[in-house]
Amino acid sequence: MKSFPELQTERLMLNRPLHTDADDLVQHLGADSAFSENTLNIPFPYKKEDAEFFLNELVDKGFETGNNFIFAIRKKGNPKLIGAIGIHPDKNHHKAEVGYWLAKEFWNNGYISEALKQIIQFGFKELKLQKIYASHFPHNPASGKIMLKCGMEMEACLKKEYFKNGQFMDVYRYSILK
Repeated sequence: MKSFPELQTERLMLNRPLHTDADDLVQHLGADSAFSENTLNIPFPYKKEDAEFFLNELVDKGFETGNNFIFAIRKKGNPKLIGAIGIHPDKNHHKAEVGYWLAKEFWNNGYISEALKQIIQFGFKELKLQKIYASHFPHNPASGKIMLKCGMEMEACLKKEYFKNGQFMDVYRYSILK
């Protein structure tokens, strides 16, 4: 895979996040602590240097190495970034983890479900994966509903799986097999 893939759904374009998206990242992720509270790695407050790290290290270097495929979520016909969704392959085990976020003003429109279904298809077809999985914190059940809607099944509650903000946190793990 030499060039970054572009995926389309009925309403969305999933493509490479660009350095020109940095201001949109800061605007969306810096406006509310909910993104940090509901994800493992999004800091709050979210600053310009966080956006630059995301774009340089996770998007650009991740694609170059094949360790990350992070897509900007955009509404068709509008170049503005409204969220992101990534798939992070573990090549040795033919599996990958997915993660996502969406700007608050676009919640409850089915955009993440639409994007996740496309990413699952990409993972199985293009990356030749056997398993795709995702996790959510217990205080974010809406994310679990999205995973179920996309055909994933709950595998387990992983007790005290992560240490975040000074405390151990459980997560619910969902997966889908090829």
